[in-house]
Amino acid sequence: METIDAPSLFSWRQMAFAGLLIAGGWAFGYARSHRAQVQNVQDWVFSKLWSAMSEQSAERVEEFRKPLWLQAHGNVLEIGIGHGEGLMLLPHSQADDEAPKVQGITNYVAIEPNAFLHAKLVENAAKAGFTVNYDPETCPDAAPSAATDAELPTLTIVNGTLDGGPDTIPAHVLEHAPYDCILVSMVFCSVNDLRANLQAIQHLLKPGGKYLFIEHVRHTDTADTTVNAHYVPGSMNLFGWKMLQSILTPIWKPLTGNCHMNRDTGGVIRAMDGWSKVEITTHRGVENPLAKLMPLVYGMAVKQ
Repeated sequence: METIDAPSLFSWRQMAFAGLLIAGGWAFGYARSHRAQVQNVQDWVFSKLWSAMSEQSAERVEEFRKPLWLQAHGNVLEIGIGHGEGLMLLPHSQADDEAPKVQGITNYVAIEPNAFLHAKLVENAAKAGFTVNYDPETCPDAAPSAATDAELPTLTIVNGTLDGGPDTIPAHVLEHAPYDCILVSMVFCSVNDLRANLQAIQHLLKPGGKYLFIEHVRHTDTADTTVNAHYVPGSMNLFGWKMLQSILTPIWKPLTGNCHMNRDTGGVIRAMDGWSKVEITTHRGVENPLAKLMPLVYGMAVKQ
């Protein structure tokens, strides 16, 4: 039998390891020097994933989101609107022979940083009874807006984020402030800076304005008094599921647009100064493993 001496075998291992280091360093360097191209690819991948998942996600949260979205009125901002699946949950009136008409909303600004989701958003916004425009500053390559209808409220799509806090809010968003309501649904799991986004929300709301939200979050402990009646105490090993969330998050994030399974969004909202009232409910789903991995918090915070 032919033998391979240890030094020769070890040198091949060294070469393989060195090759991996070189390849990893090249990939890291390329990503840093071509951030726009890399982000574009990530956005495209996420848009395909979200197209496959969004309907199921919307069905899961609809019973909790609908009562919140029905409170929207006046001048409204939605952050991370995606395909606009929630627009039909807004207050509407509809006669038997007419298309749905949005009620009580005078202006709607929709922030969505993934341009690959915009086309479906335009389609859903039109179905929900809006005239749709693009913000020319943040969406310069977007198709021209269709003719406006003076009888319909306008929804303006803005390509941006609030990750920089109050100092880097897109101009169109700032120009139309203050807002009566700001809506956020299943978004703050993936932002780069949760607290900066919440600070921007407070900056943009008028006094007495409502921040309406639903998010998936890290499991809380058994002493959490916000858990709704759907959950039977003791039916889950909360410590074990919380640990699993932390273990899976580094793997989950790059596949799902920076989504964190282990963010305590509800706790951060409650602890933040500047609210006159905070109402939060926690829902621990037990119907399948994904529901167990992603408990929900939903509710309202009112600016002082």
